[in-house]
Amino acid sequence: MLLQYINVSSLNIADDSYRITFSPKIEELKRSIKQVGIIQPITVRHTPEGTYQIVTGYKRVLAMQELERQSIPAMLYEHNDLSPTQAFLWNLHDNAISRRLNLVEKSIALTKLKQFYSMSDEDLTKQFLPLLGEEQSFKILHQLLSLGALTEPLKNHVVNNDIALSSASRIAEFTPSTQQALLAVLTHIRPSTNKLNELLSLLREISARDALSVEEILHRYQLLQVVANPAAPSADKVNALRQALKGIRLPQLSQRQRQLAELIQGLELPDSARVVADPYFENRNMKLECQFSHPGELDAVIKKIQDAFEKQKWQQIFEWYRA
Repeated sequence: MLLQYINVSSLNIADDSYRITFSPKIEELKRSIKQVGIIQPITVRHTPEGTYQIVTGYKRVLAMQELERQSIPAMLYEHNDLSPTQAFLWNLHDNAISRRLNLVEKSIALTKLKQFYSMSDEDLTKQFLPLLGEEQSFKILHQLLSLGALTEPLKNHVVNNDIALSSASRIAEFTPSTQQALLAVLTHIRPSTNKLNELLSLLREISARDALSVEEILHRYQLLQVVANPAAPSADKVNALRQALKGIRLPQLSQRQRQLAELIQGLELPDSARVVADPYFENRNMKLECQFSHPGELDAVIKKIQDAFEKQKWQQIFEWYRA
């Protein structure tokens, strides 16, 4: 092992044998290097072919490249002093104990341990999931491994939007073309984990029932247009998409919603008043809202409400709604 300065251009950035970093953010690191330089040398493995593999310090190398620095301090190991397995474990521990890995990085680490270093599922679960901050669970292991099937754009979306593992693994079950179609919708909304899982389940159920691809469902029912309005709040767009998918999945729900709208219209309330009900009929309560700027407007609303009571229209709505 030697500590020496290595020319940055001599490092093989394309060799990702030991790398797990995904979508690195290095602006703060660059500012630090500008102020005080490299505090901790990188670790490099010298291969029999004469190349230099980065073992630890990939982000430091990227930062030095962007800053156009010529050399970087490195702990240099010959290939017979540091095996590929040791090198990968060094890098994994160096990252795992110094920062919080994102889901894609955890997936990359576990996949490499399994495919290239012959680790069993039991070893991955018991030894490495705790190191990555995860529970010792075969389900979590398989969910993380499944993220390798995500397309690069969706991996970035998962990381940048902090998508939960349960949702990311569901998305990974879809084909690359379906993932691309989903991404066009997901970029417009920020659903909670429960809402996102529900949306994905509805799409899969509709696809299985109607023998349609998800792309066909999104196109046929113009679902992208439901969420594309940039002025609408994300929560409103999520609810609109959920309602549209439930209407497709459960046609009777849509019919029931239309019937309620007709009954409410029959109350003949002025524009300043409206009846609000749960569109999914999960909450049995309804709400009457009204706005007025002078007593005459309020009096008009009250008269319409009383008139509807006399004609049994309110009773008709209550009986229908609770049926």
